[in-house]
Amino acid sequence: MQPQGGAQQSDHTSNFFWLVALLVGIGVVIWWTESRAVVSFVFWLRIHEIQLIRWVAELWIPTAHFLHLPAMNLSRLDAIQKYMQTASPKAVTWNMFAAINAEIGQWMRYPTIIILLSIAIVVGFRATSQFRHTYNMKTLRVVDQEVWPQITPVLSLDLVKENINQGPWAMSKAPLDFCREHDLLSLKTIAGKKVYFLKQKPSYRLFALQLGPMWKGIDFLPIHIKALAVIFLARATGQRPIANALLKQISASASSGKLDFTGVSDQLKKFKDHRIVKWLEKRHSYMTTLMASLLEISRSDGVLASAEFLWLKPVDRRMWYVLNNVGRRTAFVEVAGAYSHWVAEKKVGRALKTPMVKGAVDALDETLQNILFVEEGDQWRTVSAD
Repeated sequence: MQPQGGAQQSDHTSNFFWLVALLVGIGVVIWWTESRAVVSFVFWLRIHEIQLIRWVAELWIPTAHFLHLPAMNLSRLDAIQKYMQTASPKAVTWNMFAAINAEIGQWMRYPTIIILLSIAIVVGFRATSQFRHTYNMKTLRVVDQEVWPQITPVLSLDLVKENINQGPWAMSKAPLDFCREHDLLSLKTIAGKKVYFLKQKPSYRLFALQLGPMWKGIDFLPIHIKALAVIFLARATGQRPIANALLKQISASASSGKLDFTGVSDQLKKFKDHRIVKWLEKRHSYMTTLMASLLEISRSDGVLASAEFLWLKPVDRRMWYVLNNVGRRTAFVEVAGAYSHWVAEKKVGRALKTPMVKGAVDALDETLQNILFVEEGDQWRTVSAD
């Protein structure tokens, strides 16, 4: 069986062959139907090329005498020029047409090489002369802030030196760390080996709490969620300039330490009774799940990455990870309960008030079963380890 890469290469080769065949076919048809027009245009161009060669030859004469070199013999080009000026385009055969082009091409290749080399030198030196600034990561991100204001929230931070497991910008927790933090682990001995098990009732309760408050209406949302709702609805209704302006405004204000939500309430009045909101309210009971679906709908207008509202992460970590999870196949453990309920509501097509988090609990339990238990102070190595 031929490898997939070989098949793709064969397809590309075939496409190139058919492209060449098509171009040749078009050339034959044009020559067959409009040879007079082709000959007239090409002869006109070649006559001017001969005049250019003659002009260069005249400039070469003093240099040739100084270097004791022979002058250019242009008698054959003169004969070709005279033929092109007097011959009838209709009487020119393909063989004669090709021979004339080949002869003049032998002369034109040298000035063409000189011209192309000159252009390459100019472009090469000009390109390097434009790069006059040296940036490091700090200065580069300051310059890029004008183009990408979304990076403003982290502009003054050095996240590389921060502890990735602590603070508002901490990365998502690993399942085992999450269970240890919330005391969800139990140990059982099976076949002489200790294995992690999940405490079911506390897990159900914790995942249910991840759903957050129930949806009471768009007017009862916190101001930062209202801003997101306006952005998502603007994108969903094809009003991208409104969404982009609000995203830039909020991101740019992060440098002052206080997010600017000016205009959010006014814009919200335009969207709060929109049919998209009414449609979602019938299908979601919680703020987190409704906002997740609203983001999903807003992406019908194009890409809307969670990085564009990076300011949300230190403000509302749970909502940030819920929205960041939209489009993923697996959930972060910190919002697995909300994700599980969201999937359930989408599947049944209606709002569910009872937390549907069994999927999250089962997935976390399965994950723990695949984690090797190592006693504190012990080391685990593979058979091939040194």
